[in-house]
Amino acid sequence: MIGSTSRTGLGPRRQGGLTLVGWVLLLVVVAFVSLLALRTVPVYLESMTVSSVVRDVARNPELRGATPQEVRSALNRRMQVNNVESVSNDDVEIARSGDSVRIVLAYEKRFPLIANLDGIASFREEAVIEP
Repeated sequence: MIGSTSRTGLGPRRQGGLTLVGWVLLLVVVAFVSLLALRTVPVYLESMTVSSVVRDVARNPELRGATPQEVRSALNRRMQVNNVESVSNDDVEIARSGDSVRIVLAYEKRFPLIANLDGIASFREEAVIEP
């Protein structure tokens, strides 16, 4: 049987890949995830800054034995230097407990997502200044 070919392997090949609709859907999903990331990442970066400020104030040797008012003043100065606008004085609780001073900072940040949809992120930072 010279010249005869087997039927296996002949016929139309199936093409793999995405169709135009598949590509459009993929791009929509990627755009949506990118938009969410662009809106939420700055909120978490600011939260990391706030956390760093609270830790630095608690570790500051000059504030050992300080009054709550002095700790609040130092905290406000550092927040101002780091351009933190989400935290107000109402969000900060500073209390003396024996010889130590406890800092509790709890705040919410509201940010726009899409059109009239907003996101809300809640944060809480705590630190203790030991004598």
